[in-house]
Amino acid sequence: MQHIMVAHDLSAEAALALQRGVQLAKQHQARLSVLYVLENHLPMAVLEKQMLAADALLTQQLEDCHAENAQILIKVGRPAQTIVAAQQAHSVDFLVMGDHHQESAEYFSGTTLERVLQRSAVPVLLAVEPIVTDYQHALVPLDFSLCACHALHHVFKLLPHRATIHALHVLEMAEVHGGDSDSEITWQTSLFDQLVLDERAKLPEIGPKISHELRQGELHNCLTQVIAEQKPQILAIGKHGRGILADALLGSLAQYFLEHPPCDVLVVK
Repeated sequence: MQHIMVAHDLSAEAALALQRGVQLAKQHQARLSVLYVLENHLPMAVLEKQMLAADALLTQQLEDCHAENAQILIKVGRPAQTIVAAQQAHSVDFLVMGDHHQESAEYFSGTTLERVLQRSAVPVLLAVEPIVTDYQHALVPLDFSLCACHALHHVFKLLPHRATIHALHVLEMAEVHGGDSDSEITWQTSLFDQLVLDERAKLPEIGPKISHELRQGELHNCLTQVIAEQKPQILAIGKHGRGILADALLGSLAQYFLEHPPCDVLVVK
């Protein structure tokens, strides 16, 4: 990562996201920018007053985090479009956002977070962990899709070398068609073992340790069980869906855990 951006809305959740952005920027020696977007329907006098107040608040929060060299960007426009445009204009390669949708009348659907996730070409981190320290353990739902493998690669590069990553593949019950289910599981386990070996070979030799397992059952239930058992600090998910409708909704897996984040959630194309 060369340039991290935190999309800030002046909420307490965004302040937590800022702390995570600062931690990652220091860990990776990356540039850090903080973006605040004002709606463009307000009178100019109100906009100017809010700009000054936002700049003062963000400056103070950056000082509190010992990140005074970070860049503050205050723009006027529609939030989601402005955030995505700023990514491109400032060559941002990683975006951090806070969990602002829980008290929204729209909940998750239709929020700025969802719209940004649909449009963003760079990984987006939803930061909700209350204790902002270096990540030590990550969980990756890993299937045979390219975006899931991308999620594994991105979280590998994100974590410090001493961290661990657990890759989980779920063999859904409905996808086992006839024949000997034991032999099917054995065959799928062999394929998954090889996938992990192949993906690990593409990564640097020095880095987080990767473990993996295959479970049989319903995808969300299995993943929820593993989250409860392993208590990861970050969940890395590939952004894809099954069919046009699912893809428009980010994919059912990504959407569910963004609506109910058990920890920080990294979404990768």
